[in-house]
Amino acid sequence: MSVLDGFQALGTETWLAVGNKQTTHPRVVMLPLPADLDAGREAAALSRTALRGRRSLERRLGLEDFNFPSTRRLLSLTGSPPDVVLLHNLHGGFFDLRQVGPLSRQVPVVLVLADSWLFTGHCACPLGCDRWQRGCGACPDLAIPPAVSRDATALNWRRKRRILADARFVVVTPSRWLLERARRSILAPAFVDAHVIAHGIDLDVFSPGPAAPGRRRLGIDDSAPLLLYVATDGAANPYKGFATIRAAVAQLARETPGSSLELVVVGGAADDEVLGEGVRVRHVARLDSRRDLAELYRAADVYVHAAHEESFGLTAAEALACGIPVVAAAGGGLPEVVEHGRTGLIVAPGDEAGLAAALRGVLGDRGERTRMGRAAADAARTRFGERRMLADLHACCVQAAAGGPAARAAYAAAGAKP
Repeated sequence: MSVLDGFQALGTETWLAVGNKQTTHPRVVMLPLPADLDAGREAAALSRTALRGRRSLERRLGLEDFNFPSTRRLLSLTGSPPDVVLLHNLHGGFFDLRQVGPLSRQVPVVLVLADSWLFTGHCACPLGCDRWQRGCGACPDLAIPPAVSRDATALNWRRKRRILADARFVVVTPSRWLLERARRSILAPAFVDAHVIAHGIDLDVFSPGPAAPGRRRLGIDDSAPLLLYVATDGAANPYKGFATIRAAVAQLARETPGSSLELVVVGGAADDEVLGEGVRVRHVARLDSRRDLAELYRAADVYVHAAHEESFGLTAAEALACGIPVVAAAGGGLPEVVEHGRTGLIVAPGDEAGLAAALRGVLGDRGERTRMGRAAADAARTRFGERRMLADLHACCVQAAAGGPAARAAYAAAGAKP
């Protein structure tokens, strides 16, 4: 269930403004293009030409694109001003970040952070780099999304610091880890209030069930130990740590030659490979059906994860909801999703030997896997339900609109109407 439908079900009139409308939903509106601004057709054409030229120049210089003038009309898109604005994924190529200050002086704003982009020189996931605390510059990886062509990261960081100094909003993050990172960043002065609300899982889809259907689909024997890994682009995703997983599984192959073990990688097509004797890595292209994905989660004995930095770890939460324990060499907010020793095991990021040892222990103890799987499903039902997430986020927005003491003081200081 989307935020739009979830908030409507809770009795709140809700609209969704997007940069690219791909639905017929009547309450989804597209931010108007420059041609829709109050100007004649000829003037609008000149405006579009100038805007394209500016964007092209700034991209070549390595600057982030904030050139979306229609953002200024956000509060008028639905006919009457909203009581509160919920902002999410502002690096999606449709929003002028320079408008967050003026926007927050007119209406309470709730900002949902899913990554670190808002306070870095360009990247959503700094991957261990701490330059975002000092001003960026000398960027070690310009290709990390959202990528930039040249190293203007110090300038981008200073632009964001200047923009955010004029803003006030309630911050929502999916993990305490990301919230503490934001508190150490240039975003901190803009905080009115903060909440940690875990991402939600559709528990009607991601739930425990038999392993046999997924194993038949994969053509894997019911008795073969099966590890599962899911990521956009599968093994080719450079940010999810598949190299650590591959090395750990290769170590298991060396330690137990002749034993059978399947590692299924979901998200990108590639040729299957064999790691040692009896250990096979199978690659499955991205699945558009969530029910098909849930079927593969249930087929696994263990879900394995290894991202160096996760704001939350959605695939791990989905696996837990299906009653599958998670073994991970991962950092960031993932240790808040997987309860070490109860719903899975966590080792340090990049620790191939530690990951191999953890996998060996869980795969070798059927009773422990069963215990962890039951605890995983219980934890997911308690903590990661989609309806619970929507209710918590809705309550946060209602509180912001009403304005508690801290909110009223902060918005008054910023010149906003609470």
